Order: sequence, then C-alpha cells, then structure tokens
Amino acid sequence: MVVHAPLRFLEQAIPAPSPLRSWEAYWQFADSRRAATGQPPVPRPTGHNPTIQAFARVDDGRWIADCPHGCGAAFNLPASVDWFWCTECVGGGLGHTVALVWPQRMERLVVNLESLPVALQMWPCVGCRSRLLDGRDMCSSCRGMQGEV
Repeated sequence: MVVHAPLRFLEQAIPAPSPLRSWEAYWQFADSRRAATGQPPVPRPTGHNPTIQAFARVDDGRWIADCPHGCGAAFNLPASVDWFWCTECVGGGLGHTVALVWPQRMERLVVNLESLPVALQMWPCVGCRSRLLDGRDMCSSCRGMQGEV
C-alpha cells in the first residue's frame, strides 16, 4: 500500500505567515519572533567556507541538516539551497556558511521515503549518520532506499 506522505521542506515544516522558501525568509521570521520577546535578531553569515560540509537528511518526514561544527543544532532546509548556516553557534564561531550536500539518487530516495508513513520517514538510519559524515558506505537498508541495492 502506497502512503505518499510528502517530504517536507522548511516552508511546510514551520508554520509562518508567509512561505519560508529561503534562509533569508527564515531569518526574518526568526527575527520577528525574537523581537516579540525582546531578544536580538539572529546572527547573519559574514563569509563562506566551502571546505566544510553539512549533509541533508530526512528526519520524521522533514529535510534537515545537522550543524557540521558539532554544536548539536539541526535546521529544517529550504528546497534547493546549496549552503548551510547555523545560527546557534554562528557558523562554528567563525560566521561562515558551509557547503550543503544533498543525497545522491535523491529522486529514488524521495519515492521510497514517501511510500512510508511520516513517522518512518528517516534517512539515513541512526547507525549510518556518522558513516554519511565520514563518506563511508552506509548499511544495505540506507543504500536500498536510494536504489543502490
């Protein structure tokens, strides 16, 4: 039985008055929420470091990326972006954005994940997350979701 639960990008994952289709739209939305509580605006990037990579993954039906600087933050991703910025640690304290890597064979991955209920839409599995970051082979289940097995 095909479920077809669409994977969500930032604009579908976070309720906002207008669609959040870019990092800039997200920052403006975050700034407005912070201003309501008297907090300063979220920090903005001051440069780009293409030698560091963040990796797009699916968690609970949402496209997200974990901070590559290890601060523990993860952010919903706008569709079609090719860079990542962590407002929590301000780009590892350096103020730089980093390259964002999307999965290979993404079309096959999306078809397979969208055939599952949202609660099961996870990729890669917990055991393969460190392998993805290290560029090592993932388990057969994660490779199979991409149509590799």
